[in-house]
Amino acid sequence: MVFVSWITGTKTLSDIASHYAVNRWTITSWFRPFWNSIPYPLPPPEVIDVLIIDGLYLESRDHCVLIGKTPMTVIRWLFAKRESYGSWLLFFSQIPAPRIVVCDGQKGMRSALRTLWPQTRIQRCVFHVHELAMARITKNPRTIFGQQLRTIVRRLFAVRTRRQKRRWIRMYRSWRQKSEQFLKERTKIQIPGRKRSWWYTHRNLRSVRSLIDNALPELFVYIGHAEIPRTTNHVEGGINSRLSELIHRHRGISEEKKEVLVGHILAEKQKEKPTRNLT
Repeated sequence: MVFVSWITGTKTLSDIASHYAVNRWTITSWFRPFWNSIPYPLPPPEVIDVLIIDGLYLESRDHCVLIGKTPMTVIRWLFAKRESYGSWLLFFSQIPAPRIVVCDGQKGMRSALRTLWPQTRIQRCVFHVHELAMARITKNPRTIFGQQLRTIVRRLFAVRTRRQKRRWIRMYRSWRQKSEQFLKERTKIQIPGRKRSWWYTHRNLRSVRSLIDNALPELFVYIGHAEIPRTTNHVEGGINSRLSELIHRHRGISEEKKEVLVGHILAEKQKEKPTRNLT
């Protein structure tokens, strides 16, 4: 279909008009009816082993698409106002419970997972944990404990075996124990007319510690299981980046048309020959 080829490809309206020897307005008129139909996913398979999920905001913080795929193919998408507990619950309710879910650990997503699929195991996206931690530690931490934690976090991607997992966890727990008193340090400030106020001096490092503590039980589920990806790159790199690119290319279209655009891209992805590149 010419319309699908245009919205999912690189050709401009002028390119298509030139090909058919008509003007742009004629092409726009041809395409107008197709903007009224949003493609929907095919029914999901009855059994799902590994499900990789992620959400993408469509230029607005009040408009997103939730996407689910196996390592082989896209199986489900849902448009929602935001990544909330309710939207993820609706998304999951239309898919059979998988054995493993690979996700970034977003709060509403996790709550919905635990409500609907209590027996499903979670693999936290190692890339997300790494990126969040590194952003809070910064490139050049000033303290020795910050420098040590940065080294530990950087080694996350090197963990491939059970032995490497045990070594990494020992390294992190050793750092955690040694830095405990340091991370209790407080900065106090006297505000006129108020009681003395304070905050933890090393808030960013405390935040990274909480991030790793919370993620740790679900961080290395992939080890010993070649079928489980350790990141959500199947969705983010393979789908979300493409969606963002095309949304930018067709910038200025309405929210409704964005859903048509995204629906066609995902429908095309669902039809593609399956690939299996685990990370």
